[in-house]
Amino acid sequence: MTTWWRVGRALGSVEAIRSQVERTSASRLDDRVPVPPTQDEIAHLAVTMNSMLGRLEASQRAQRRFVSDASHELRSPLATIRASLDVVSPGDPDTSWEELDPILRSETERMSRLVENLLLLSQADDHALTVSRGDVDLDDLVDQEVARLRQLTSLTVRLENVPLRVTGDDHQLQQVLRNLLDNAARHARDVVAVTVSRRHGSAVVCVDDDGPGIPLPERERVFERFVRLDESRSRHSGGAGLGLAIARELARAHGGTLEAGASSLGGASLRLTLPLPEGDRRE
Repeated sequence: MTTWWRVGRALGSVEAIRSQVERTSASRLDDRVPVPPTQDEIAHLAVTMNSMLGRLEASQRAQRRFVSDASHELRSPLATIRASLDVVSPGDPDTSWEELDPILRSETERMSRLVENLLLLSQADDHALTVSRGDVDLDDLVDQEVARLRQLTSLTVRLENVPLRVTGDDHQLQQVLRNLLDNAARHARDVVAVTVSRRHGSAVVCVDDDGPGIPLPERERVFERFVRLDESRSRHSGGAGLGLAIARELARAHGGTLEAGASSLGGASLRLTLPLPEGDRRE
């Protein structure tokens, strides 16, 4: 009798879980299945299913936030283009396409960059980010990006570089370095310092600045998408808030890491770590 009672209770628990799962939909991912107080396999199954529903709910919230933020970013250049076109009237001598060309071209390029960045992040989310594998002279890429930044800014850009070769996609690694240097330049007061070194079998690139720095509680949040710690910064000067998110995804795709910390210059320090080829990991 006791055995049949236990079987009946177990089947009742299974039916309660099944019924709740059947009622759960994309609009009700906050629902959870009942967990029986039996501490047996069925209870463990219920806990596992609730954990899965929690992950799906969090993923859905992140996706909705991502779509909302992306729409907000696209709205601004589209509004500028629409307003520019509204002032142009065919045959009106007071309007000139030549005057509008720089505005339209700039906003179109801005939208193009945003769409490309969103596509890259979408591929990273789907684990479909393609990384070509080849020998990359990391020190040469750093030299190029430092030279580019020196031409674009009046900041003092210091460089300590050593020859290091990694395996990966040179275009993607160049994008990582460019994002890091551009981020440092936006926040620096006077100095950006770039250091390339070999540590514990890895190539390490540190990009420091003497800006306001990143508060300790925000050092992970800066790698989230569409995050700007300085909300007063305009979208034109501060970008879409995707640069560091993309840099971290590309670093991960290369088997590396990207972390934020405090700089000896008084500002932020972003440290990119990439594995060296196995035969070149000697110190």
